[in-house]
Amino acid sequence: MLNHRLFLFATGLCLAGCSQSRPEGVLTYWCATNSFEIEFARRIVAEWNQDTTHLPVRFQPVPAGQSSEEVIVAAIVGRTTPDIYSNIWPGVIEQYREAGAVVRLDQFADFDSVLYSRLPDELIEQFRSPDSGFYQFPWKANPLLLYYNKGLLEEAGITELPRTYDQFFALAPRLVKDFDGDGHYDRWLMDPNVMAEWWQRFFDFYTFFIAATGGETLLAGHEVQLDRPETAAVLSFFRRGYQEGYFPLSIFQEDIFLAQKVVFHVSGPWSISHLEKYKTEDFRYGITLLPVPQAGDQPVHTYGDPKNIVIFSTTRYPQQAWEFVKFMTSRAADRSLLEITNQLPMRRELITDSLYADYFTANPLLEIFARQIPFIVGTDHTIYLQEIFDIISQEYEAACLYQVQPVAQAVASMTKRVTALIDRESRGKAGVQ
Repeated sequence: MLNHRLFLFATGLCLAGCSQSRPEGVLTYWCATNSFEIEFARRIVAEWNQDTTHLPVRFQPVPAGQSSEEVIVAAIVGRTTPDIYSNIWPGVIEQYREAGAVVRLDQFADFDSVLYSRLPDELIEQFRSPDSGFYQFPWKANPLLLYYNKGLLEEAGITELPRTYDQFFALAPRLVKDFDGDGHYDRWLMDPNVMAEWWQRFFDFYTFFIAATGGETLLAGHEVQLDRPETAAVLSFFRRGYQEGYFPLSIFQEDIFLAQKVVFHVSGPWSISHLEKYKTEDFRYGITLLPVPQAGDQPVHTYGDPKNIVIFSTTRYPQQAWEFVKFMTSRAADRSLLEITNQLPMRRELITDSLYADYFTANPLLEIFARQIPFIVGTDHTIYLQEIFDIISQEYEAACLYQVQPVAQAVASMTKRVTALIDRESRGKAGVQ
């Protein structure tokens, strides 16, 4: 991900004097580069183009680059963005919005009816920008849940899954093992990633923070919500795991969950196809909710890792592009998305709609993730999101991985540093009004 200052600087240069080149009378659509989404795009575009009253669509995978986000920034700078792109991470949408790179979708007369008929009520406000507009159309999500090794739990005589942190760690003496007697564990309780990159914290700290807070994010408007007991509880959870050796401080070349060297593993629905392809006969697994600090009656929320659709402001055909977005997010298109990619559309009737019933009958593990859709959380709306997660990663590493900083100090430092960023963002916006 590019730093937002570099993004705005480059985009500013572009807006001062770049030109666009795109075929007349054709909509250009970029999709993700994985083979499943390419096949989905191929099918949807072919179906759309069968109706010759439509403006034709030409699709291609997003061009190769270090990351898709950097490719998109380069396209914005050169004003060579496609009309439509379907792999937008919501964490970058505010940068694109402030640069004037994306179309405000609620300008279309039927936007509200389309959005509200599709998206669960609980999710709608997550995708509204601070100016009250919608610049992304919610498309699909990959909720993070807790995979577990059924065989290892049964072997240890464990019949109940842990719901709290205390219950989770209470299982360690029966599951964590030093098989060769060298004083180091050879089987661990869980395997969070020890890489320091900022985006890794979405899959450990942030996911557990969302679950611990009942679905809250780091910010409430311009208020930072980090100075709270739940933040300390999450950091303490990971600190204890590493401190007691229950989580490995290593990077492995193999899949240690599949190799049965770890009992619990946090991941999204994408792991199912991998596990099904490579599992051995004695490997059995299940999927459950994340543990939380204290058990309660409320639903357990998680990070949804959503990917959405945008229309870039370079389009000559905004209305026609919007018609295509509606087409590729219809009930029938979402059925194709499920069948081809095994990815979950964000759709309110996903479990109850008869159109999808046989799919989930044949894919019961994916149904577990589908039932979590109403309880997913995305990202905060700020241009400083990467910097915020850089800070979180630094404090997490010091407090949890290496225990060189007390948890209370990490919470205080994290809160102070993130608050300074958000204050800077608020002052900047006030200065341009």
